[in-house]
Amino acid sequence: MSDEPRPRRAMEALLGGLPLRFMAIFLGLIVALWLLRQALMPFFIAMVLAYLLSPLVEILALRVRRSFAVVFVLFAALASVAAILVFILPILSFQFFRLFSSLPQWQELLMKKLYPIFLTHPAWVEKARSAMDALDPASALKGLLQAGSGLLGFVLTGVTLILVPLILYHLLLDGPRMLASVESLVPPRFRDRSRGMASEIHERLGGFIRGQIAVALTMSVLQGLALTILGVPYGWILGILAGLFTVIPYSSYLVGLAPALVLEMLQGATGARLGAVALTFAAVQAIEGLYLTPVWVGRASRLHPLEVLLALVAFGHWFGLLGLLFAVPLMVTVKVVFRVLLDDYRQHPWFTETVSH
Repeated sequence: MSDEPRPRRAMEALLGGLPLRFMAIFLGLIVALWLLRQALMPFFIAMVLAYLLSPLVEILALRVRRSFAVVFVLFAALASVAAILVFILPILSFQFFRLFSSLPQWQELLMKKLYPIFLTHPAWVEKARSAMDALDPASALKGLLQAGSGLLGFVLTGVTLILVPLILYHLLLDGPRMLASVESLVPPRFRDRSRGMASEIHERLGGFIRGQIAVALTMSVLQGLALTILGVPYGWILGILAGLFTVIPYSSYLVGLAPALVLEMLQGATGARLGAVALTFAAVQAIEGLYLTPVWVGRASRLHPLEVLLALVAFGHWFGLLGLLFAVPLMVTVKVVFRVLLDDYRQHPWFTETVSH
């Protein structure tokens, strides 16, 4: 008779025969990932970029050595980003310069608009003054440095960004071997099944990431053009922000439309003018909601809108901004695993057997 304690044998039986020490190691790895989630940010970013670029690498690797294919794709990607920056940086730098140089005027306009309210609520004056002081560029930079734990945090952030291309290179070069190594840890009796799950998750995530980036870039251009044509101050800055924030569903109105309406009101815009800006912004967002996201992203992720909302609330609560950015990919993974477990449940004798009378 085995000397192992009976509760331990029962627990291992419940886990399908998996020894408890292996489960403890697995749970320890999950806890480590949780504790290091901020430090692992460059790996997450590199994984997203690897999903974006890996199809091109796989195509080229059929004709040349994989290392050459990776280097070529990385240089092509950098050249594309540089070309975009050469086109858009002069516009953005000019608007940012105007924004920072005109902050005192915007502060004065805002105080004039709020002055009648302050007359009836004097306690708000000091709070508003403190908030306006935060708009000073030097104060903002100081706050960013303090948020990064001073100079050390700033340096670590810089090092983190430098690591992304290096990590991306190795993921693209050794990705198949890394996946094979991970697959070798799966028990042979579960290997076919886990390979099917991993393939489905990989397909969905790849389609989602590529589609989401395409939507974000397209929406940045469309919103920037729309706001600039309407004459909204700093239209390209607001449009690009609104477009990039489409990766966090339903956030574009907050970072794009709200500032645009505030700037228009400070310039004395009437209700009709504000309505035109709001309607134009909403019309461009409708293009994203009715066509771009359903066609370019929705078909790949295959998530219901309620599942997206649940993912945003849950993962945003657990992981903060990082959770909001990766809410949909994480939900895709959870849904695939849950579907497999649900199939197991439906095929289990407890579910399928009929009650005999």
